[in-house]
Amino acid sequence: MQRMRTGASFYGLVFIAGFITFALHEGGHWLAAVLLGHEAYFGLNSAGARGAVSAADHAIISAAGPAVTAVQALAALWLVQARASAAAWVFLFQAAFMRLMATVMTLFLANDEARISEWLGWGLWTLPVIVTVALFGLLAIGSVKLKVGWKALALTWLVASVSVSAVIGLDMLIKG
Repeated sequence: MQRMRTGASFYGLVFIAGFITFALHEGGHWLAAVLLGHEAYFGLNSAGARGAVSAADHAIISAAGPAVTAVQALAALWLVQARASAAAWVFLFQAAFMRLMATVMTLFLANDEARISEWLGWGLWTLPVIVTVALFGLLAIGSVKLKVGWKALALTWLVASVSVSAVIGLDMLIKG
């Protein structure tokens, strides 16, 4: 098998997949809140229940976003393995990249996994690191399968960075 092919449409998908990955992740939070019977809100970079919720409901709502992102990564890896899909690899990359960025942002504000890790008594960093390492492990498996080169990986990282920045920036503008 030759190296994964890239081009303008590939990197366009990388950009769009960033928005889709955020929407799916936040949709997980929103759906969990709704299924638990709460009035919910949905934004580009936040979603959950309005008002006060029990600690158990808060934990479930917090876990739902990363759970959806993990399912996205697993489904994407399956498609990469079964069909050698470069498009699926993009969604696998975005899942890992998103959770890495969320883990880094825990330096300023605890992300979903960090809050859950603390609730479990594991400390702030245990679960975020486990999730990030696991997702990058899946990405490595998919990258080996498709023979992703360093140039493609670096350009994907750059475009994903722009995509994440666009999601966060637009979310801040909308919340205004």
